[in-house]
Amino acid sequence: MQNPSNLDPVREWVKTALAYLGGYGGLATLLYFLLKKSLERTVDSRFDARLEKVKHQLQLEQQKMSVVYENQKDSFRKVLVAMNVATESIERKNQGGGDWRPISQTDVAAFSRVAGEEALFLDGDSDQALRLSLEIMWKAATYEDTSPTEDEVWRSYNQMKFISDRLASYFRTKVGLKPGMPDPMRDIEVLGACCLLNRFAQEASLPANSPFRFRDDETAAQVVSVARENSKLLKAELKKLQESIRLKNSGLYFESLVKVTRYIDHLSE
Repeated sequence: MQNPSNLDPVREWVKTALAYLGGYGGLATLLYFLLKKSLERTVDSRFDARLEKVKHQLQLEQQKMSVVYENQKDSFRKVLVAMNVATESIERKNQGGGDWRPISQTDVAAFSRVAGEEALFLDGDSDQALRLSLEIMWKAATYEDTSPTEDEVWRSYNQMKFISDRLASYFRTKVGLKPGMPDPMRDIEVLGACCLLNRFAQEASLPANSPFRFRDDETAAQVVSVARENSKLLKAELKKLQESIRLKNSGLYFESLVKVTRYIDHLSE
């Protein structure tokens, strides 16, 4: 057992310390101060660790976006080249002037392949624009025993050129350049809505004198201009078509219902 006399110096030191610190209240203050500093160091350490983790995540996201951006630019280029090749396939048929002759399914398949391959790095609006362009291109192609008329081939060509020009302008904004025209994607949406109304003119009870009816020698730019001037009527006609398709209650019209609903939503923005 330890000799109590050996503890006298310790007791004397404690008394001196307490006296200096102002008794037990001073000791409590000292302990609080030390505990506070310890907690602050712990919090700072945890904050630094979390900050480093966030910085690391941001760096990873930046690297990912850089990869996506570069691939997206490459996809833009390939898509525009493919669209140019597609329209040239129609031009080649008309090199000698005269009638606008239909293209083959092979020409359409070549464009379809590029559109499908590059869709991964395109946004939703660009993807829909390519789908519309592909639908329009099919109307210029011979299918089995069916061939489009001269007017149908010319209209397809003109509408494809229109979409290509608008997409090029849109892509320029995506890579940080000034667009060649205002609101290019809205023009494509309006053209797509008019194409859908003409495709289902009977179901939509579209009047023969409707401003949205395609007419001979009417360019895509003219169609879109007229439709923009009659935006409320366009939306009303789309809603009529939407209701008509819903009443059919057929899975065959499901994709068309999705399209018309999308056009109504986008043209309402």
